[in-house]
Amino acid sequence: MTGKVEKHSIEQLGLEDELEKSSNSSLGRSWSPGWSKSDKALAEFIENYLLHYSGNRLNLGGDSTSLLSPYIHFGELSVRKVFQLARTKQILWTHEGNIIGEESATLFLRAIGFREYSRYLCFSFPFTLERPLLGNLKFFPWNNDPSNFKAWRQGRTGYPLVDAGMRELWATGWIHNKMRVIVSSFAVKMLLIPWKWGMKYFWDTLLDADLESDILGWQYISGSLPDGHKLERLDDPEVLGRKYDPAGEYIRQWLPELARMPAEWIHHPWDAPLTVLTASGVELGQNYPKPIIDIDLAREQLTQAIFKMWETEAATKASSSQDRQVVDENEKLLIPKVFLKDKVPRGATSANDQTVPILQNLKSDDPPNKRQKCTAEEDRKPDKSRNRSDHTEVSCIDQEDCSTAESSSKRQCSSTSSFSVP
Repeated sequence: MTGKVEKHSIEQLGLEDELEKSSNSSLGRSWSPGWSKSDKALAEFIENYLLHYSGNRLNLGGDSTSLLSPYIHFGELSVRKVFQLARTKQILWTHEGNIIGEESATLFLRAIGFREYSRYLCFSFPFTLERPLLGNLKFFPWNNDPSNFKAWRQGRTGYPLVDAGMRELWATGWIHNKMRVIVSSFAVKMLLIPWKWGMKYFWDTLLDADLESDILGWQYISGSLPDGHKLERLDDPEVLGRKYDPAGEYIRQWLPELARMPAEWIHHPWDAPLTVLTASGVELGQNYPKPIIDIDLAREQLTQAIFKMWETEAATKASSSQDRQVVDENEKLLIPKVFLKDKVPRGATSANDQTVPILQNLKSDDPPNKRQKCTAEEDRKPDKSRNRSDHTEVSCIDQEDCSTAESSSKRQCSSTSSFSVP
């Protein structure tokens, strides 16, 4: 059979929906497909950014990390190649007495090591995909509230740092490793959202979605690992914001409604005087939500849940002599299916689930690991409905149009890095 193969653009093939264009342009900032792009990104990181990795790796914005995980995920970059180049630099800097370079290379190689550790765990304990590694977590009384889950994934919790991270995730398909820890901890500890809900949402939205690393990350946060976060540990998002984003630049980039808020109040706008809120154009409960839950109430609920977990486990062990079968109800818990009304459910196609910031001055020749500041076009319709929480009053978001999470349970396993992102 002979014939002529013609080349057509994405526009000619009709593969891109009009509603997806703004979102797709943002996704391109974290990953540009192709082997040549992956080699360029790797070479640029090793030569220009690895040296200062130890000092910059905790910065939430810019090029503080390698941003290589999407290329590894799609098979455009070999982990062994990344390791070999970083190891070569480590040896070179060690011989030169470059302490900063040696430390940076060591920390970067350690991040790659955590990625391999996640594979070891999943290989040794295959059930960790659906069950916690520590058995007592199966008795934990999760709060299966779809409205809280929706507010979390839409970046409408009323906690600026958490909201900024979730909106960046939706817009770019990537967030810093530290932000992954912060937003996942908020979901599990503050809202008591089942860790499997969050894990599968990450799997549905991350460009570098990695089954093993996501399992390691979410079980680490939920206290399901022997060497993970203690279950009773609850970090205050306001304190974390002051630590990792003291000037509020990251928040302003992804929350345009708080762009004029002074750094003094940007991490806790609910405490700001009315004059400051007015001057900043912020109306709590209108264009930005009030906190979905008070931090003290969250600590109390978490403590009560932990006590209930231990009581249930003790009662179960006491009755085990009667040969009663223990059933983990959370194993049968399904993630809420959310999709646009009157449309066939599809993964990650809703333009209404998030307000996607529109990038300005996009250039095709920009380095793939550089991000530019983003601004957002606010075009929200007033919503007459109210959040069920006593602490949250949001009236500017469409409570009916939702997003993705359905397709997450249908995707198959693949490999790269998520919580252990170099």
